[in-house]
Amino acid sequence: MQLSDFFNAGAGLADTVKIVLFKMLPRGAQIDKVRAEINRSLLKKYGKMTRLEIDRENKTISADLDLKGEKEGVLITVSNYRLVLEEDKSPLFEPGTIEVSREWINALLKTLVKTNVIPERIEVKNLLHQIVVKSIL
Repeated sequence: MQLSDFFNAGAGLADTVKIVLFKMLPRGAQIDKVRAEINRSLLKKYGKMTRLEIDRENKTISADLDLKGEKEGVLITVSNYRLVLEEDKSPLFEPGTIEVSREWINALLKTLVKTNVIPERIEVKNLLHQIVVKSIL
């Protein structure tokens, strides 16, 4: 599974219902749903996210992770992110600067971005995920 898989899963009637229900939630509950989904899918093998904060005004995302094999929690901070919205195109998420409280993870992330394993821009193709990122970012 790649990072982009989380953003680009299939759409359908179930997603339409999820979109309607998601839009009805208050912002804090929306963020909790996103954290729960990341735990259920992307982080399932690696641990869990215990906190997710998104500051739209300052364009920062902070998350605390309890990762398997780590004695202490790991803090990830994404700063200066951008959500590029162009008419008739899928949104593009640009993470900006990613900082991790573990030096080895920081070094790994820089290598993965440099080699394009983690892209500098992520196209958000799935309609449900488009609604989610537009709502919370």
